[in-house]
Amino acid sequence: MEPTVRAVLAILMRWIHIASVVTLIGGFIYARYALAPALAALPDAEQKTFGWRVIANFHPLMYTGLVTILGSGLYNYLTKALHIFSVAILYSLPGADQAKRNRWLTGIVISGLIVIAISGYLRWISMP
Repeated sequence: MEPTVRAVLAILMRWIHIASVVTLIGGFIYARYALAPALAALPDAEQKTFGWRVIANFHPLMYTGLVTILGSGLYNYLTKALHIFSVAILYSLPGADQAKRNRWLTGIVISGLIVIAISGYLRWISMP
């Protein structure tokens, strides 16, 4: 892939990822600290009707946000993890000088350790 296209795609995916997270978290912060207290002041019948209407209107935005977070997150993860695999394959091919191989090895080691650290952290936060 052309470097310019790769850079634009990486920036776009990062922007989509961050914008989706901000939108979802912002929506939930608004719902918890602005909407919920306002709903609590309404009579029960109106509270349920209006509350369900708000939730129904938020569903498309929420699901779009979840899908874009997962999709862009998967893209970001795979481009980093696939970097390790592709460099490992390049390292094993003949024709590269030793200085280039050493740079590749350094990149594999650093990237691999970062992926392991992130995986460990994600596993830790997912445990009950």
